[in-house]
Amino acid sequence: MNWQKARRILAGLALVASVWMMSAALKMDWLSAAFRVIGSMLLLVTTVLLLAPDTAFKLAEWIAKPFAELFFPSDEFEKPPLSYKLARRYSQERKVEAAVQEYEKILFYYPEERDAYLEVIELAQRVRDEELRDRFEGLLRERDEAEAAKRSRSQDEGEA
Repeated sequence: MNWQKARRILAGLALVASVWMMSAALKMDWLSAAFRVIGSMLLLVTTVLLLAPDTAFKLAEWIAKPFAELFFPSDEFEKPPLSYKLARRYSQERKVEAAVQEYEKILFYYPEERDAYLEVIELAQRVRDEELRDRFEGLLRERDEAEAAKRSRSQDEGEA
């Protein structure tokens, strides 16, 4: 049995004993109940201390989050900002796989970015990778055809 599980079991036993002692103390007269009330409180504190390592960080995060949001807002965006810097850097260093991966990431989030297709095609020509060039030329052709079809549909709707 690992230490975390043992701590939780001990905390549960201490909590049950604390409740039992407090309920017994409530049935006694005030002076004879004092020792049971003190014992019950000590067992309750023991329960809290046994559970503290598991809950302290979660509780502290829950309490601090609203205050941290004042200074560091957690803006969550649907897609990362558009940047070619890393892809171009990899391209200059002829790290083809890394550059293609960055360009693919750009195209995943920004499929309308024609420059990303053209830069990958240019990179493929520089490193003489015909398969890569053909693949991205095909993707660019498909993109252009879809865009042309979209434009013709919008023109048809405008005329009607």
